[in-house]
Amino acid sequence: MIGILTFSRCYNYGAFLQAYALHRFLLEQGYDNELIDYRSQKSIDNELNALWAEGKGNIGLKIRIGLKILKFRLYHSKFKKTKHYFNREELAQKHYDLAIVGSDQIWCYTKEWGGVDTPYFSDQLSADSIISYAASMGPDKYDQQHPRSIVRLMKNFHALGVRDTNSYKFAQQLNPTTPTLVLDPTLIYSFEKEVKPVNRKKYILFYSDGLLPDEKTLITLKKVAKKKGLQIVSIGKHFEWADVNVVCPSPFRWMGYIKNADFVFTCMYHGLLFSIKFNRQFAMFLIPERENKCLDFLKRCGLANRVVKEADQLFALVDTKIDYLPVNSFLQEQQALSTTFLIQNVADITVVEHAEG
Repeated sequence: MIGILTFSRCYNYGAFLQAYALHRFLLEQGYDNELIDYRSQKSIDNELNALWAEGKGNIGLKIRIGLKILKFRLYHSKFKKTKHYFNREELAQKHYDLAIVGSDQIWCYTKEWGGVDTPYFSDQLSADSIISYAASMGPDKYDQQHPRSIVRLMKNFHALGVRDTNSYKFAQQLNPTTPTLVLDPTLIYSFEKEVKPVNRKKYILFYSDGLLPDEKTLITLKKVAKKKGLQIVSIGKHFEWADVNVVCPSPFRWMGYIKNADFVFTCMYHGLLFSIKFNRQFAMFLIPERENKCLDFLKRCGLANRVVKEADQLFALVDTKIDYLPVNSFLQEQQALSTTFLIQNVADITVVEHAEG
């Protein structure tokens, strides 16, 4: 049996979909697996408190946030998973042939909801072998001073799949095994059966976790939408300036909104990945701490020019169509490399089982 330890018990679209993608990909390859359902109460409370704070003073918005939470909890039931472990010591109760840690920014230990969370670095995991897949440090820097516990635990990984250059250098300096740069699971699983269509047409999709571009860029976005005859649809968050707010779509409907958008404007990593996956026209606005993961991938795809640095660029980016032929060719090569890394490490350790689901 394979155990996957990642961010899954949360209310974030990208986090849910990356966990779902890895889970389903392995099942389709014939490998039985389950999500190791670990998250501390402190981490859960911090995220929920932040969500409820968004609806402060707005009863209607609070109801929609509550509906969003309920939808995610329903979708969490789509995983085969363990009981909920609140404490890291509980993780050692179950032994696996293989434990996969990742993906997502599980190695970000300075800014996540629970702070330093050592199980994501192999602590208390009971397995014949432990590997990472598409693990990331997020905004943390590879050359910062790392806690001694993390330095020690990183040596326990038998193979290291990481999703960005910064995380590659981090893994490289703390483990003798050479890391492999791989794709996020959402780019190796098709979602063809899961993505739900939407009826809305002619819109710019705005996807953010609350971060906004500078005021001039926001004004320009509204001008672009008006000139093109498009509505601005904000997904996942409520913004008063948006024409339409879709606060609580299901994760599969969320994908549909990206797939059907005329243009996507985002600061989010999985907003970027799904825009590319569905060959959408898009642009990004970034703050420095998001460059480790977003700008790194844009450069690898040859799309670094899709980052808006000045407001006036937005008009040009909307009118300049992305040539997806070289991008898709790059993705096909990386999909082959990524799936080979994953299957080889699974096959070397785990007996293939015919899993259902």
